[in-house]
Amino acid sequence: MLLGIFSDSHLGYGSLDRYEEAFNRFDESIQIFKDKSVDYILHAGDLFDHSTPTQEVWHKTMACFNKNDSRLSNLTKKEINKEREVEVKGIPIIAIHGTHEHRGRDFANALDVLEEANCLLHLHAGYVELEKNGDKVCVHGLGGVPEKMALQVLQKYNPKPIENATNLLLLHQSFKEFLPFEDDAIATLSLADLPQGFDLIIDGHLHWTNEQKIGDKRFLLTGSSIFTQMKKLEGEKEKGVFIFDTISQELDFIPFAEQRKLFYNKLKFDDAKPEEIITKVNEVIASIPLGQKLKPLVRLKLVGTIAKGFAQKDISFSLPENAIFSVTKNFEMSAFKKKISELKELQKEKKGVIELGIDILEKNVEEAKLEGFDTRRIFELLSQGENEKAESVLLKE
Repeated sequence: MLLGIFSDSHLGYGSLDRYEEAFNRFDESIQIFKDKSVDYILHAGDLFDHSTPTQEVWHKTMACFNKNDSRLSNLTKKEINKEREVEVKGIPIIAIHGTHEHRGRDFANALDVLEEANCLLHLHAGYVELEKNGDKVCVHGLGGVPEKMALQVLQKYNPKPIENATNLLLLHQSFKEFLPFEDDAIATLSLADLPQGFDLIIDGHLHWTNEQKIGDKRFLLTGSSIFTQMKKLEGEKEKGVFIFDTISQELDFIPFAEQRKLFYNKLKFDDAKPEEIITKVNEVIASIPLGQKLKPLVRLKLVGTIAKGFAQKDISFSLPENAIFSVTKNFEMSAFKKKISELKELQKEKKGVIELGIDILEKNVEEAKLEGFDTRRIFELLSQGENEKAESVLLKE
């Protein structure tokens, strides 16, 4: 059995050509799966960019699904305390919701709407069994939940592999092992928390691809179809889809025909004047190959300190229109940083009242030329009002 795998389409993201790009990538993904004659398609969350898509997004989304073929398939999904027959048009798509589509239990999820329209099967805390020519496959899925609840929800769900079948698990969460050091995202899950016995665990949410085998776990980060986060790791690998052969267990990556490039630069300055910063930024921009069919994305992070007498508002530069720029300036003024550093040093050297008292007592003992004197013990006795006991200790010494 051949399974097509992709994730994080983010339909409805951005504006102008970025808005169209998300739908174009979804169309291209489906076309690749059709050309490869996959039997089923798995989507690991964040099909939409918003939990309540606009009418315009819905209109374009339905047009995308209508490009799937005309076959009809009946699937049965089994979730906690319920079972439901679902008819799906075209190559059957089995999807979990992501964090962007997540809504409270009292509200309809966008994927529930697509399930009612027979466009896909929405799986959450359940599984669906598939079979072709004696090849049995079980797809388990848990939709995206807030990160602080992820471990608790996964443990409560506690999926178990089905015997005599290839078992796959769809998730949409962050994992500690895959978060960059400087990332501000949080994660409560680690790979050690994953259930045992699954042939392939597929995770969406993080927008860069990664495949690892850790012990008996085979773990796939699908990555996103488009750039939305503009993080360094995203720019290091191509965007595309995966094909998984359940018989051979081979996993193939197929890149999209056209790739939008991401250039990530973090520039650090030390006590720099605005003209120095502007010159360096212009040098970096000049080194980026522009003029591509898909405008490249350029992420510039400017950090460090500005020379005394200057502020961030003094740093301004013009950006070319043949690229999409995201520039963040996170500078500290040099004099301010110096003052903070001085305060930190004072904090390190600062002594408590007890330590200061002991220092004074030791100084007096030294001036009196007393020897064999346990200064700390005497001070602690005096501080507790044990004057007679302190005197007794002194007489013994």
